[in-house]
Amino acid sequence: MPDSDPGFPNTPNPPEERRSQRSIMTTESEWRIITSRAERAGMTASQFLVHRALDAGESPLSDAIPPATLPGVQRRLALATLVMARIEEMRMRTSGEDYVWEKLVEEESAFLDSEDLLGPGLRERKK
Repeated sequence: MPDSDPGFPNTPNPPEERRSQRSIMTTESEWRIITSRAERAGMTASQFLVHRALDAGESPLSDAIPPATLPGVQRRLALATLVMARIEEMRMRTSGEDYVWEKLVEEESAFLDSEDLLGPGLRERKK
């Protein structure tokens, strides 16, 4: 396996291949989000973009499910999750455990908010 570039771990970098400067176009607000997420991940904006772009291609879903069927699968998964959550919420409320449900929703909402800031794959969930 070829060596990795020290600034870009897990990306092949054969000795004869050099990194070149590239140009991308973003809005100011997009660039602020990119640089903020990169900083939180401990990367430069360039490292962050390369990391995210290359890791996205390795998703097990990208090869396993044809892109045309993915929205349908996502909808069915979301629906099943929502139905199960609703059943559990009703069970807890009928048994007088409303406070437990509210606390769980609050904790998981905070977790999702932090994931939205960092992006998938850049932070491990701590239990």
